[in-house]
Amino acid sequence: MTFLADTHLHLYSCYNLDCAFSGLLDRLAAEDAQIPCFGCLAERAGCNFYAQIQAGKIVLRDFSLQSDSRQLILQRTSDGRQLTLLPGRQIVAAERIEVLALCTDALFADGLPAAELIKAIREQNGVPVLPWSPGKWFFQRGKVIDQLLRRFSPQDVLIGDVSLRPQGWPLPLLMRKAKRLGYQIISGSDPLPFSGEEAQFGKFGSRIICAETGLSPDDALRSLLRGEGDAISIGIRSTFLELLRRLRYNQVSKGQNLPEQST
Repeated sequence: MTFLADTHLHLYSCYNLDCAFSGLLDRLAAEDAQIPCFGCLAERAGCNFYAQIQAGKIVLRDFSLQSDSRQLILQRTSDGRQLTLLPGRQIVAAERIEVLALCTDALFADGLPAAELIKAIREQNGVPVLPWSPGKWFFQRGKVIDQLLRRFSPQDVLIGDVSLRPQGWPLPLLMRKAKRLGYQIISGSDPLPFSGEEAQFGKFGSRIICAETGLSPDDALRSLLRGEGDAISIGIRSTFLELLRRLRYNQVSKGQNLPEQST
């Protein structure tokens, strides 16, 4: 069974969510319109969009909604096409690296050691991910990633690639090491918190190929941990100039687009 997914999505109050989800659906479907599509949220502290959409506190104009305890299914009213949205969090560990908790609506406190976070995410039946981030996989923090690769196994955690790793930038050394050790690498857009970044949704993602049929999207990700599937990057990452532009706008807009607080 095959899925198309953007596995690293953030939502912010400055985004037009209808445009964000429609763009995500269209960009993923452009790879193959017959393959089901999903997006993985990695909401930062103070962001609770998944819960608000699920509770009807945020209403999408262009989509109808079906919900269960594991996922939201968005159906576009214009053409009936479906997009599955999975809950998840982004946590800043004590070592100042990021850890994603995908496929779970559990909350995790910032500031815990990364190894404790990975274990806690697994205990909540989530999928832990160590995502690459500009400047956060080098020097002392790079040593932390290296230690985590030694301490855990490919059955415990996935590795994340993002659109912020510019085109032409070779696969980072630690990501190459993870690949040699058998860790699966999943990809996502990792949009930044300023207006217009929702246009990044679905530009970079993964084709997830599972040995088993009849899986739900969250089970497809868990199959990667079990070694029963494969993830192949799709789409394009930012050019170096585009990356500089995105980072500059992010710096200029800092503080202006604060997370939407739950009500």
